[in-house]
Amino acid sequence: MNVGVTSNAASVLAYRKTQTEAAQAEKKTAAALGAKDEITVSQAAKEFSKKPDSSLKTVFTSFADEFSKVTNEYADTIREHYAKEHAENLTYDNPSLHIWDKYKNAESPDFRSDMSEDERAWAYDQELDMLSGGKHLQMGNPYAFSAAGGPPSLASAAMKALAAARNQIDQSVQTLLAENGIDLADDTSFRLTVEQPGYSIKVSGLEDEALTEAIEQALNRGDNGKNLYNHLKLTGSDSVEYANGHLAALDAQQELTDSTLAEIKKQAGPIWARYSSTYNPHQEAMNEKILSLNPDSPLNTQERMDRISAAVRMGAPEIIAEFRTRQKDLSLVINENREVDPDGSIALQTYLRAYAQPAIDARLTLFDPYALASVGGIQNDQASHQIALQAVQAKMNELLSNLS
Repeated sequence: MNVGVTSNAASVLAYRKTQTEAAQAEKKTAAALGAKDEITVSQAAKEFSKKPDSSLKTVFTSFADEFSKVTNEYADTIREHYAKEHAENLTYDNPSLHIWDKYKNAESPDFRSDMSEDERAWAYDQELDMLSGGKHLQMGNPYAFSAAGGPPSLASAAMKALAAARNQIDQSVQTLLAENGIDLADDTSFRLTVEQPGYSIKVSGLEDEALTEAIEQALNRGDNGKNLYNHLKLTGSDSVEYANGHLAALDAQQELTDSTLAEIKKQAGPIWARYSSTYNPHQEAMNEKILSLNPDSPLNTQERMDRISAAVRMGAPEIIAEFRTRQKDLSLVINENREVDPDGSIALQTYLRAYAQPAIDARLTLFDPYALASVGGIQNDQASHQIALQAVQAKMNELLSNLS
C-alpha cells in the first residue's frame, strides 16, 4: 500500500515542533528585552494575522442541525399546502375567529362542509399555528403529504438527517486532510473511533504511526469529536471505516430500536415532538368542565377554548396523555370528598390554580394559547402534579373542618 503525505508525515510533525520551539524562544527573548522595548511587526504580518483560519471552519455537523433542516423542509411542505388559506385568513380582522368559523362553527356561512371532519380538524390546528409562525406544525398531516405518499415519521426523518450528517462529515474529513497536506493513496483504509472522556478522535488500522498522528491532529478540532461520537451512537456502531477516499455509507436499512429513538429525541431536542405519535387533532385537550366554572366570563367562549385546546395539542402533544392519566388521581380525591364538594368544582379549581402557579409566577398569560402550551412543559413535571394534589387535599380538609 502506498501512502503519501505532502512533505511526508514525519516532516510535517517535525516542522510543527520546530515552529513551536521557535515561538517559545521568541517569547523568552521578548521577555528578556523588557516591557519597554517594542517589537516591530511588519505590515504583511499584520495583514496575514487578520486572515481567518479557513480550516477552523471545517467542522463536522451535528445530528441536531441536520434534523432541524429536515424538519424545516417538511414544515415548508405544510406551509405550501395551506398557503392560500393562510393568506385569506390574514385578510380578516380576527383571523383565528375566521379559522374557527371555517372548521368548527357549522352555523357559519364560511363553514367548510365540503371537507371531511378529519381534514377540517387538521386544517384548524395547522392554520392556527401558522398565525404564530408555524413553530409547532405537526408532521403527521396526511393531507399536506398526500403527493409524497404519506407523512414522514420520526424514524424516517431521523434516517434522512443521519444520511445528511454522514455525507457532510465525509466531505469534512476529505477537506481537513487536504488542508493539512495529507495525501492518501486510493487504497488507504482506516477506522475512526471517538475516545471518552474528551471526545478525542482516534485512527486505527494504519502501520505508519506518524501518519496516524497527523490524521488525528487534522480531525480533532472544535466539536468534531463530540459530533462524530453522537453520530456513531445513533448508527449502532462505535466506529466508522474510511476507505477509497470516503467514509462507509450509512446503512439505509438500519432498524431504529427504542433505545436509539430515545437517543434521537435527546439529541434532536424539543423539535422531535413535531413527529408525535400521540397527536390527534380531534382530541380535546381541555376538560370540558372548565367551561362551566365561570360561564359568564367573556373569556369562557367555545371558540377560545377550542383555540387553547389546539395550542396544547400542537405545542405539547405528548403531555396530554400524561395529564389525562394524572386526572385519575384527582378523580379519586373528588370522589372521597363528595360531602363537601358535590360536583368536584372546588377541587378542580384548586388543582388548576395550584398547577398553573409556576406559569403565573413567570407572568405568563394563561389564556394565551402558546403560553398555555408552555405550561404543558410544567405539566410534564411530576412535582407540579403532586403539589397541586396536596393543595386540593388541604382545601378538602379545610372544608371538612368548617363542616364539623
